Amino acid sequence: MYDFSKRRSIRRYKTEDVCDDLLNSLLMRASHTQTMGNLQLYSVVVTRNQDIKRQLSPAHYNQPMVTQAPVVLTFCADFRRTTDWALQRNANPGYDNLLSFQNACTDTLLYCQTFCNMAEEEGLGLCFLGTTLYNSDAIIDILQLPVLTFPVATITLGWPNEEGKVSDRLPLCAIRHDEVYRPFNAERINASYSEREALEESKHFVEENHKDNLAQVFTDIRYSADDNLNISVALDGAMRRQGFQGSLIGEMTRQRPESLECDIVRFQNKKERWVAFVGLWKNRPYEIFTGILDDDDGIMIPKSVSKGYIVKRLLGDGSRRYDFQFVNKRGYKITIEGLSERFNPEYWNYAKLISGVLRYGMPLERVIALIKSLQLDSDNINSWTSGVAKALKRYINGGQLEDKDTETQED
Repeated sequence: MYDFSKRRSIRRYKTEDVCDDLLNSLLMRASHTQTMGNLQLYSVVVTRNQDIKRQLSPAHYNQPMVTQAPVVLTFCADFRRTTDWALQRNANPGYDNLLSFQNACTDTLLYCQTFCNMAEEEGLGLCFLGTTLYNSDAIIDILQLPVLTFPVATITLGWPNEEGKVSDRLPLCAIRHDEVYRPFNAERINASYSEREALEESKHFVEENHKDNLAQVFTDIRYSADDNLNISVALDGAMRRQGFQGSLIGEMTRQRPESLECDIVRFQNKKERWVAFVGLWKNRPYEIFTGILDDDDGIMIPKSVSKGYIVKRLLGDGSRRYDFQFVNKRGYKITIEGLSERFNPEYWNYAKLISGVLRYGMPLERVIALIKSLQLDSDNINSWTSGVAKALKRYINGGQLEDKDTETQED
């Protein structure tokens, strides 16, 4: 039996071809994997032609195995076939929506993984390309995918011409939860990630990217918020182009404007007076910044100020800064620069988490439930999250404040 714990991604292949008989056998046997409603909501495009592989290569960031592998397989979520079947049988299909897209993607990935397992048992080597969704528009054009189909996964396939390397994996404690989901406090995070962080290749990865730790490499370099947002917007457009009207993301995730309207919500954290800057998109919270009021290192805002603007500025080194602007009683524009620099870094990290779910359109009730569910080690932070939850709760009724009182108390 194939030892899955020793599997390796293979990026170099022999020139020997993968015969169609073997490929067809694997594709057919893999079709007995799990599927939603026995509909088999997937198709696979087999690419052997070198010209087409060269066209596909830029969509996969010119990874050399795309053109070097004998076979490239693109696994597609496919509700086109099911829809055509229904139409030709005088049935009324309704599969141009987000649920149908998700069901087809799930079917496709299950099928792809089963195929991969069987292919490796036959001695074939393969590499799963995580770039398929990044440039789906280009792949759709090259492979001439019709409406209600969508590229979900790509693998390169061939006979191995290298040993490959077994990648490290997180320990079981990182993925197993008994009965209910157990939050990841500092102890559980250390148990889950310390071994990976201690690897020499991880240390080298951190050093060559000039970061303090491995997590920063992933958040700032490999999968940054800006990159994720831009790719999400492109993915959303490609979904609509292919006829899936249910959007993965809402209008709020479009490119953030330079300036957002902002409400000021004051609250108390233990004995300290705090302020929340709530950036609004169409009267709905889009981002939140918080800091201490009336402190030497905090933020001084007149009591009469309840509204203003959060302005995003791009700096010369490519980084971003968020400033707060308001107009005082004399009509002068006042700017408080660098909101994020005025916060305790730990509070700032949690504020970024909250802003992230707001920007992706999570219903406010769920955002507030998420905030309240955070069980943190610091009483001050727990008190702060309660204040933030109360500040956001005020916007539930149609995007307007629940009452006229701008002062939220949290003891």
